[in-house]
Amino acid sequence: MAEEQDPRAQPQPDMEEMAVPPSASDTIVVEGTRIRGQLFVEEKPIAEFSEQDIAAFGASSIADVIAAIEPATSSGARSSRGGGQPVFLINGIRVSSFREFRSYPPEAVQKVEVFPEETAQRFGYSADQRVVNIILKPNFQSVSAEVEYEGPDRGGFTRNEQELTYLRIGEKGRLNFNLDFEDSSLLTEAERGLTVDGGFPGEEQFRSLRADTMSGEGTINYARAFVESGLSLSLNGTYNHSESLSLSGLSNDGTVPLERRGDVDTISVGGTLSRPIGDWNAVFTNDTVRSLSTTEIDRFDGSGFDVAESRTWTIANDLTLTGYPIALPAGDISVTFKTGVDWRQIASEDTRSATDIELTRRRFDANTTLSVPIAERGGAWGAIGGVSLSLSSGIEDLSDFGTLANWSAGINWQPTDTLGFSATRIWREVAPSLTSLGSPRIDEFNVPVFDYATGDTVLATLVTGGNPDLRAETQADWKFSANWELPFWENARLQADYGINRSRDVTASPGFSAAFEEAFPDRVTRGTAGELLAIDRRPLTLYETRSRVLSFGLNTRGEIGKTPERPERGAQGNGGPPQGRPGGPGGGPGMGFDPARMEAMRETFCKAPEGETPDLSAIPEMFRSRLLDANGNPDPEKIAAARARFCGAEADQRSQQFTAMREAICAEPPKLDGLPEEVLARLKDENGEIDPEKVKAMRERMCSAQAAQGEGQPQQGGPRRGGGGFGRFGGDPSDTRPRYFLSLNHNIVLENEVLLAENGPLFDQLAGDVLGGGAISQHSSRLEGGLFWQGYGLRLTGRYIGEAELLGGDLPGSSDLFFSDLATFDIRLFADLGEVFKKEDGWMKGLRVSVLADNVFDARRTVTDENGDTPRAYDPLRIDPVGRYLGVDIRKAF
Repeated sequence: MAEEQDPRAQPQPDMEEMAVPPSASDTIVVEGTRIRGQLFVEEKPIAEFSEQDIAAFGASSIADVIAAIEPATSSGARSSRGGGQPVFLINGIRVSSFREFRSYPPEAVQKVEVFPEETAQRFGYSADQRVVNIILKPNFQSVSAEVEYEGPDRGGFTRNEQELTYLRIGEKGRLNFNLDFEDSSLLTEAERGLTVDGGFPGEEQFRSLRADTMSGEGTINYARAFVESGLSLSLNGTYNHSESLSLSGLSNDGTVPLERRGDVDTISVGGTLSRPIGDWNAVFTNDTVRSLSTTEIDRFDGSGFDVAESRTWTIANDLTLTGYPIALPAGDISVTFKTGVDWRQIASEDTRSATDIELTRRRFDANTTLSVPIAERGGAWGAIGGVSLSLSSGIEDLSDFGTLANWSAGINWQPTDTLGFSATRIWREVAPSLTSLGSPRIDEFNVPVFDYATGDTVLATLVTGGNPDLRAETQADWKFSANWELPFWENARLQADYGINRSRDVTASPGFSAAFEEAFPDRVTRGTAGELLAIDRRPLTLYETRSRVLSFGLNTRGEIGKTPERPERGAQGNGGPPQGRPGGPGGGPGMGFDPARMEAMRETFCKAPEGETPDLSAIPEMFRSRLLDANGNPDPEKIAAARARFCGAEADQRSQQFTAMREAICAEPPKLDGLPEEVLARLKDENGEIDPEKVKAMRERMCSAQAAQGEGQPQQGGPRRGGGGFGRFGGDPSDTRPRYFLSLNHNIVLENEVLLAENGPLFDQLAGDVLGGGAISQHSSRLEGGLFWQGYGLRLTGRYIGEAELLGGDLPGSSDLFFSDLATFDIRLFADLGEVFKKEDGWMKGLRVSVLADNVFDARRTVTDENGDTPRAYDPLRIDPVGRYLGVDIRKAF
């Protein structure tokens, strides 16, 4: 799909000089373009993933790809605020929502780029979310079906999912349909052998650890480009229905099982409109969501049930204008104007309340962002490196909270091509969500809770819902970052972030702890004997929070082993390629491709009647030998496979691709815009610069008279649907080295404090005075890594959380709690059977079988009191009732 954006922020036809050797009489000037859809911004990417890297993920959709690169997309600026979803772009363009592309198959992706938070401002977002740019292949079509069956190795429940996806990407548009059904059965305390003192005998079979859930979803996405006007349009719609059933024990007389039943229906539609307006580019997005949620809650006395109903509307509209109106010596000033009008409503009803709640919010916002180049490496003031400033300011006018403001200022410095630094100050006012303000009250009965005052585990009632008395929050953050492309490790980048967060009037949904009861005694209900009865966990306002987080990230990808050496053209023997077949740096099968020879071969196969053996005498010997069986006779199956490759539309596409490649490299001067990224990479030296000698060698192979006469023949196998001419996921098929990827992120919490009033008290949550649920660890890590080799793949996911402490107060009988550290590892093994068994057609083509084992070592966090005992509320099987989780996934792409 052709999607045009401003040339300095998006892929362009404009040529940029890659290497210009100043001497030598045979100097080659190499010029090239970025991939269409690739971002061209001052900030260096944190991570990049090619289509070969994505093949190593073993993913089934773009949503799975995003999950696999989560360590790279998690924002260091938001670590202390609980993370946050990154900003997503498709081919460098804003999208209305994640729904628009999440179901696309991974084979449709040409490249994924991850940029730091500062890049988000260029697209009208705040500077605390990273940017993920997903570049799609220009021509792709697939139908895929997938089934999953999973469950814990110790039994108790199972989960199954079925998904059907269609995607077509053409020159002018793309169309996607997706159907998904998922079902998971109930898991009770009895199935894990858990009990709690004070309950009725056998009550554990009526308390659920996991709800019984079912969901079905249908999605349609459509996009269209109008090349003449530069306009592009995308539309999407989704309908989702989900049901859940959970058990809350027995009624107060022990005779009636208590259930909580939920139904949610959600309709979502959205769209994006992008087009140039003079020297500016405009992007309009709309996202509309309508949701109806109904929860039936059995009464504690067993007399019937209450109903809590919530209806929400969200209509979000944004218009973003981007331009470069002012030229400076170091470059053009980038200006982004963003304005939006949102309308949100939540209406809740509860049969236990005489008053219904209906809250409506109209929001208008306007924001301006400037990116000002101060110095340019190799240009104006280049001695100090590349320097740019980012400035942003905006306002929000809310119908229920008045006018709120925000601003940010940042500086980016690149002393070298491989090293960058940035510092950003963010200040903003944020209103609580309508959900926090107006959600209906829901009581959950018979929940096992550890009572810090007595050291006992009791059954209590948890109350959740909204709080209409919340205030607007003021956030003041600093973020400092460094990004280094390691010189000793190819395709490896190291990212370091240091974030300082200060907030006033913070909306928080608390848990239960001794510190919480001390701070908010009215939220805890106790009986006459001091026994714990109920905890009100509805949101509340904290006076001030303070936090500091240091984050490190490593992202790398590549091949294991040395690049295979290829003999010079004409060399034979020792397994080398036949005479005339190109080799050496930048070469590869088919680089001497001749359209005339290909057309003659196609005519040989396509004119022969179906079922008859074509005349193979005109076929080059190298290719003809591959069509014979062990006895030297024509093999009908091989001939049928060759006919399928030569006589379809994909053969035309492959021919055009190779013709374009040859024309690009043989031009005077040569141009690289016709070369795939993988071929371009082979022309670079160890410093990532274009090597003129490699370019010269490729020109000799591809542009000689011998090559033009078709001496080099295309490798047997032909194109695969959705591919780019180098196999299913791209790349040189003669390079059989294993591929790997690795993303590692580690966070260190240096400070986490809550101040309840201007003069105190102060709660140090790192030291155990936690107001929320659970304990806060100082260290946490996330790992994603994988290997892919000749159709086999392995993906490893690791998570680590450090030790923590939770103080129990000073009352007699109270106890502190100590949380151990925890490391879990998930393994996914998969095999592309078509590639493993070298099947280019038939039922194995596009068939992948995956086996997964989550928490493969069955690790669980242990919690002990001061006596070394584990309270029943913190039984390892209650904290994590799933443990080791096994599954099988079968996916077929047609």
